[in-house]
Amino acid sequence: MARINVNLSKIKYNAKVLQTVLERKNIHFTPVVKCVAGDKRIVSTIESLGITHFAESRLDNIERLKDLKVTFTLLRAPSESEFDSMISNVEISIQTELGTIRKLNTIAKRLSMTHQIMLMIDWKDGREGVLTYDMIDYVNEIQKLSHIELVGIAFNFMCFKSLAPDENDIFMMNQFVTAIEQEMGYKFKVVSGGNSSMLPQTMYNNLGEINDLRIGEALIRGVDTTTYKPIASLYQDAIVLEAEIIEIKPRLNQGTNQSYLQAIVDIGYLDTFTDGIQPVANEIKIIGASSDHLMIDLNNQDHYQVGDRIQFSLNYEALSQSMYMKNLTKTYIYDSKIQTLIENFNTPEYSRN
Repeated sequence: MARINVNLSKIKYNAKVLQTVLERKNIHFTPVVKCVAGDKRIVSTIESLGITHFAESRLDNIERLKDLKVTFTLLRAPSESEFDSMISNVEISIQTELGTIRKLNTIAKRLSMTHQIMLMIDWKDGREGVLTYDMIDYVNEIQKLSHIELVGIAFNFMCFKSLAPDENDIFMMNQFVTAIEQEMGYKFKVVSGGNSSMLPQTMYNNLGEINDLRIGEALIRGVDTTTYKPIASLYQDAIVLEAEIIEIKPRLNQGTNQSYLQAIVDIGYLDTFTDGIQPVANEIKIIGASSDHLMIDLNNQDHYQVGDRIQFSLNYEALSQSMYMKNLTKTYIYDSKIQTLIENFNTPEYSRN
């Protein structure tokens, strides 16, 4: 039976590295956990490092974790029917529409609560956000609202367009933040400068006013999202997919008329994003998938048997889809050697291959 293997010790180690490196830069580390589908064991493992604020995009995942002593920034505005629940369960939400913010103020007033928001700025990703020239008007309007507190602004990169942040972005973002603060006489508590794609700039540049980063993919997958190369100081295999061989047969390639040995394993595109997985064993390769089956060329290696298990690495899309699939069993792993590394932690240098 196919399953997901979650190495909690590797996730904790990755979180420890990122937490320590960013603290040394005076930047708050906000783990983004939307790709793990509200997995309580993963979130509580990260929490054990003293990290108490997370970012999530799904309100139902936050509600699933409400018995943990953590708070959340909601990354995606929920539907209007969920506004009451959001204000009751979420400390901060990221917003982009004045109409929505006004409605949230009305609901927060009715609930006798104050809701904190951050404004997402449309910088160069083009997915969502307040247009830069509208920012003053937004701040003016929000300051009039009795039950909304504007605590900060956020920027985003590489979620829609594949444009990585560069030194000029950092300079211009700081110029923008400073100009808004001077114009309004308003100091933002949080300037969230982006996601995992900002990490390389963080290592080599002073980020200025930026005091928070929202890190998800680098945390879970251990990769530099601007190049998709491994970050040498992090684990890339904290979560892997494992499937069982259910058939082995000789097959004929109709195009080349050459024979090969094919295995079928018990996953398909109903279980994961099959274009985003790769066998950990380099000598075998995926040749196709259907809804329930994955076909693998065993490279004529006859030591594989029906019932053997094959592990797969996951890109972000495959990881997210697999974690949300309720029919995939999750196996949790603690590694005593990695736990010892965490307990006797010396920060490794952040490096990229």
